[in-house]
Amino acid sequence: MPRPLALCFRPLLAAAFAALLLSPARAQAQSEELDMIVVTGTRIGSQDLQRTPAVSITRPGDHLVQNIVLYNDSRDADTRRSELHETIANMLGASGGRYTLLHNGAYRTVLQRDNYRVEPEDDDERDDSSMIQLQVRTDLGGDPGKAEAVIRGMREFIKGARRSGRTVIELDGDSGLAMQRPERYRAELLQAIAEDAERMRAAMGMECEVNVEGLGQRIEWRRASAAELLLYIPYAMAFSNCRRPAAAP
Repeated sequence: MPRPLALCFRPLLAAAFAALLLSPARAQAQSEELDMIVVTGTRIGSQDLQRTPAVSITRPGDHLVQNIVLYNDSRDADTRRSELHETIANMLGASGGRYTLLHNGAYRTVLQRDNYRVEPEDDDERDDSSMIQLQVRTDLGGDPGKAEAVIRGMREFIKGARRSGRTVIELDGDSGLAMQRPERYRAELLQAIAEDAERMRAAMGMECEVNVEGLGQRIEWRRASAAELLLYIPYAMAFSNCRRPAAAP
């Protein structure tokens, strides 16, 4: 007789938890760029939802972000650099600890008073113009219901920034939603998948063998709302050798 499904899943869950216990040292060595995901664009549509597995969880993001570009077209390169840096310093001074500025270089770097003088890039579309790509980040505050208000406040902060000289600040795309270490939800997702399979077996009233493939893949995500992400593992589940339980004597 096939083992009850709950027992079949215990080794799988135990292995998953063991992997989680071994991962902190490796995760600690990863850069912030690899440790945090940023999702921009529209929220999940009905067609995208149909392509996701049956089991998923929705969790709030940790931060809201907005990419911006600082442009300056003063004639002298040193003047452009100085005015761009002064504008960044003004934004740091006005942030009040509520907003974080990051430089979108090879890796995202948090800017502070001792490292904000990042090197500008040449603007290929404008002659005698320099630019610096930044990201403004703010905590969501644990209240997804306030996401729209937080986004408006962040954009007002950007709009009200004191510009130096010929510096112009432009928004670069829509606001994004960031989450730190989405893999921290793996055990919760595995448990939800196991419970769903158990409910399906009980609903059929059958004793079945269950094969679940894809659980070793990394968590994937889609934006569910302004403040929430839909998290899932792209797994596939199949039932086989099903039979009705033997009648009680």
